[in-house]
Amino acid sequence: MRVWLREDLMLVKRYIGMIILVFVFIAAGANNVLAQGALSWVTIKNNTLIKDKKPFKFVGANAVNLVFYDDWGLDTQKAILQARENNISVLRLYLNWGWGKIEDFDKIIELASKNGIQLILVLTDCCCSSDYATEKKYFQVHAPFCNITNEQSVRAFKQLIKQIIQRKNSVNNRVYRDEPAILAWEIANELEYWRFTDKEVRKWIDEIAGYIKSLDKNHPVTIGISTDNLENVRDEDLSRMFGLSTLDFFSFHFYPPAQETDFSKKALLRNAQRISSLTKKFLALGKPVVMAELGFSSSVKLNEKMRDDSQTADFYISNFKEYMDQAFYAGCSGVMFWGWGIPEGKYVPMWWSKEDHSVSNKKFCDFLRNYNIPPER
Repeated sequence: MRVWLREDLMLVKRYIGMIILVFVFIAAGANNVLAQGALSWVTIKNNTLIKDKKPFKFVGANAVNLVFYDDWGLDTQKAILQARENNISVLRLYLNWGWGKIEDFDKIIELASKNGIQLILVLTDCCCSSDYATEKKYFQVHAPFCNITNEQSVRAFKQLIKQIIQRKNSVNNRVYRDEPAILAWEIANELEYWRFTDKEVRKWIDEIAGYIKSLDKNHPVTIGISTDNLENVRDEDLSRMFGLSTLDFFSFHFYPPAQETDFSKKALLRNAQRISSLTKKFLALGKPVVMAELGFSSSVKLNEKMRDDSQTADFYISNFKEYMDQAFYAGCSGVMFWGWGIPEGKYVPMWWSKEDHSVSNKKFCDFLRNYNIPPER
């Protein structure tokens, strides 16, 4: 009898151990699912950005400088975490811009994923030819992939795109095409479409967007569009250039005119109306719309003054609020301001250090944290 009880007790202990192991595996699996599912994929349904089965509306920021942080002793992780703490849920970066290494983007993508931030990654930058003495120098030095009628340029761009999309992240071992932290691929920042015919622009966008989709079925594709004088482009011409099934949503940019010195209420309302009109102009093409750049970067003195002048800061923020409100009222899915990251007072010998906001800009961050996205009217 005693022998039987001893064996029985051993069996009970064994079963209890097995049950505990099962619960451990279940818990580990649940934690793994939570870790992988912290960032949901963004999809398109009924011409709306969708996340977690709901329409996705967001406040975002351009952070093209993050890839340079290591060079200037700045903390990339802190900048991304502070973005999240200040109501910024999407960051936009240029992939082949400046002297950044692809390994820097591996790190940024993983940090974004861990901190609940999603990224719009721009595959090439086509702005701004006016910074270069000749068109030839512009295409050779800065924008080799933006010469859209040059077959060699197109082939080289496709090769770069393939390398990026199929890259395995050296930090988390995920291939870029399988990375949910990436919200979308943006073909190009501010393609200078006026250099080419509508037919040439359409052909290039369709070819490049289609190539991206052949390599990556997970991520939406967009293109960043400068809106200088775009109101003068007829709707049918806009459709001929950008009305393509291979584009999933449109990204347009808005800055008050560089020469504008009228900061009155009248000027504010005029610019807000332009934002509303541009949003509706793109929505008429039947795709979601994001205002992917918004700011006063063409007014560097205003940017700098708002950091230490309370009255200027109030004006600056009231403008931002009105512009953002009008974009969302008109139907924008997201608004992304320029730019985020470099702490005021930190010396960085680059132009973007004069255009960024950070946590040291308390008034602006208070505005971001308290901003509520208004419903579409």
